[in-house]
Amino acid sequence: MENDHPYRKRQALLTSKHHKLDLIAPAFQEFVGLHLQEEALDTDQLGTFSGEIERYLPPLETAIAKARLGMRERGLSLGIASEGSIGADPMVPFITSDIEHLVLVDDEREIVISEVYRSLNIRAARIEATPGQDLSEFLERSDFPSHALIVRPREGEASQVVKGITALAQLQTAIASCANASKTGYVVIESDLRAHHSPSRRRNIEAVARALAARTSRLCPQCHAPGWGRVGYEKGVRCGVCTTLIPEALRQVLLGCVRCDEVQKGEIVSEVADPSICPRCNP
Repeated sequence: MENDHPYRKRQALLTSKHHKLDLIAPAFQEFVGLHLQEEALDTDQLGTFSGEIERYLPPLETAIAKARLGMRERGLSLGIASEGSIGADPMVPFITSDIEHLVLVDDEREIVISEVYRSLNIRAARIEATPGQDLSEFLERSDFPSHALIVRPREGEASQVVKGITALAQLQTAIASCANASKTGYVVIESDLRAHHSPSRRRNIEAVARALAARTSRLCPQCHAPGWGRVGYEKGVRCGVCTTLIPEALRQVLLGCVRCDEVQKGEIVSEVADPSICPRCNP
């Protein structure tokens, strides 16, 4: 950590109603010397995991909007917020992944520093059930009660939902209540994916916090703004067997600034391409 970092001993506001301060603050203290305080505003207005309020912005823009909510509330120029997306993985659709976005918004420098972390280590289970149904296999799969659950009617108003269920008696009561509100008597039981009720998601938020804090600690060699890091890749690698050029293969990391147009080449990803992705060797 550099003693002359512009954020050293500064205050930034973490906007979150789901107790993320202990997940995010330690990394920024370690890498940057930046102190975080938490503001528990109604971030549900930007969308909820349980579906009562649909998220209308992409995840990165949602995280930025969250940060600005708190910044406006407290009148601070530095803000941090996160947004997670849990569902079918964009690379391997038949498995579930957790993609966590974390941003630092700096209105003084007019920059946004961001990182994203993808993990397959997430508990996200769902079942449709009726009162009295044996749920033992589902409860084991969902890691209940360590991971909390949500119950809602399968049919009916999206707002008729019981969240944060961490006890069996509480679960049974919620199932009975929501089944009574459902036209068919069926309820949906699913993992509560809010950060304070999902230990597996909390670990992923800690990981993205370390990635963003590390990036924030690095200053641009040209303009000295925080946030120097990977901005893309140089592509185009020849096959290791037949030397055919494969344009989409990643060759080298490109490092850049979030404020100026400085770009430099970073580490080599690959000097030769695997023949399995070669259109000539593996047509």
